[in-house]
Amino acid sequence: MKSLKTINFLILSAFIVTFAVLSLGCNKKNKSVVAEIGPDKILMYEFEDQLSKTLNNNTDTLKKTTLEQRKEFLDLMIKLRLKVLDATDKGYLNSPDIKNDLDNYKKNYMSAFLVDRKVTDPYIKKLYEMKKNEVRASHILINLTQTPTPEDSVKAYEKAKTVIEKLKSGADFKQVAAEYSEDPSAKVNGGDLYYFTGGMTVPEFEEAVFKLNKGEYTKTPIRTMFGLHIVLLTDKKKRNDGIRASHILIQDQRDSSGNILDSTIALNKIKEISEKLKAGADFGSLAMEYSQDPGSATKGGDLGVFDRRRMVQPFDSAAFSLKVGEVSGPVRTPYGWHLIKVTEIKEYPSFDKAKENLKAEFKRGMQYKTEYEKFVANTLKDYKFTVDENALNMVMSKIDTTKTIGNIAFDSLFTAADKGTKLATYNGGNVLLGDLIQNFTVNREQTMSLANKQAFTKAIEQTATNPVLTAYAEKENIEKDEEYQDLLKEYTAGLLREKIDLEEITSKIKISDADIESYYNTNSAQYQIKEGEKTTQRTLEDSKAEITNTLRQQKFTEYEKNYIESLKQKYPVKINADMLSKAFTD
Repeated sequence: MKSLKTINFLILSAFIVTFAVLSLGCNKKNKSVVAEIGPDKILMYEFEDQLSKTLNNNTDTLKKTTLEQRKEFLDLMIKLRLKVLDATDKGYLNSPDIKNDLDNYKKNYMSAFLVDRKVTDPYIKKLYEMKKNEVRASHILINLTQTPTPEDSVKAYEKAKTVIEKLKSGADFKQVAAEYSEDPSAKVNGGDLYYFTGGMTVPEFEEAVFKLNKGEYTKTPIRTMFGLHIVLLTDKKKRNDGIRASHILIQDQRDSSGNILDSTIALNKIKEISEKLKAGADFGSLAMEYSQDPGSATKGGDLGVFDRRRMVQPFDSAAFSLKVGEVSGPVRTPYGWHLIKVTEIKEYPSFDKAKENLKAEFKRGMQYKTEYEKFVANTLKDYKFTVDENALNMVMSKIDTTKTIGNIAFDSLFTAADKGTKLATYNGGNVLLGDLIQNFTVNREQTMSLANKQAFTKAIEQTATNPVLTAYAEKENIEKDEEYQDLLKEYTAGLLREKIDLEEITSKIKISDADIESYYNTNSAQYQIKEGEKTTQRTLEDSKAEITNTLRQQKFTEYEKNYIESLKQKYPVKINADMLSKAFTD
């Protein structure tokens, strides 16, 4: 587990950065008071959320944290809250730099929060329900490109129709797959795709498959980017969130080229070990004595926690069919013979606990881009976004379309008056040429495109997207959303902490030449360079920057400690240890 003594920086930076990509609410908003800091309070859900983020949402690790470790982490949170209280009392919320940062945050993050509400959340709720089950399916693939000719489409669908008719007449799916499928593996496995769950295949494929009952096949072909599929559902069952297993491996005898010389010796040995287990021998002890897997043998055969499909199929199939404490019979894989013991089955988590992982998984995939672009297009349409073709043509008349956008010298081509030209309108606003040019300075990907009309039209749409989504977010009262307010509160706290650190600590640190020289003389051994047996002393001048940085860190720690102690006098702190001990028990 990550040492809590090393996470001071992590938690403080988390308050500034993490809010932008993570949502709160993984623990049903338990508002029990964990600590009081003057007029402020740290609630249970706030403590659990921050510690969860710091420890990568590892449920097992979180539950095993000791009361002392929790107090240590809580102390870091209290330190931040004390600084925020002082910064607020000093009026820093009204400082121009913080007000500007908050305005920019609202402009940029409100739209992102809206997308989470309208696009991400509905999708991951559906994905969560789908992931409760795992299915095993077989398919027959008929190749069809994404942009086929009419003749190719007719040919592919006719073939699919033939396949379905054969299945309707009672033909064996495996035999039909071997004969008709254009998936090369079908001739060997009859089209078997093994077990999978939601999010592991393209959406149109899995949506159709998960609607089937065991033994059913699709009566119309499923169209995906890969072609046409006729799919048979061979199994469907509740899934877990992974298992922990141990194994004992006895490898086959092989020659110098890796070819198997004899597998019976390994089989007989694994049978012998199996009999010892049946007689009551300890699995871990036997693994340490006999297993030929060097990575796990020293750990009693423990392989840790793994998901479905992480291991080779024979191993996976055997392991996921066992109950906790059960030991398999001999299992053959390309690595040799195994005995497998399942030591833990992780339950499928609640939606609140799975939410962030589901969100991250969704946003990594192509489906997020598809759903996001669809949402943006519909929103722009609703807000009557319209490009002014005459204005765009005027701009294009001055552009060298053989160049990339990044190589266009906009300031020499367009006057200040030109930059006020309206390129597009939408309900409540406009896109000016100046807005488009500004957008090019921050969106580097756009500047790599050729400066043609199509690229400019797309860029104008992208320039309008954030203000339109922000307007939509305001219409939806996103600012009143409790989760949004929590995130804004975190962001504001991060800004205030940075401001107070600068004003009350960093600005007061003074490092003199005498300080540097004294530190150098006292710690001269730290500033030596060893080359073989030769040691060369670095000069004071050469070490000056490094020493200055070290002294600044030391003084910051010292000044901060004194500052925090003074704040505790101003804002008394009270910790509810009994409540803290109940964290992560839901």
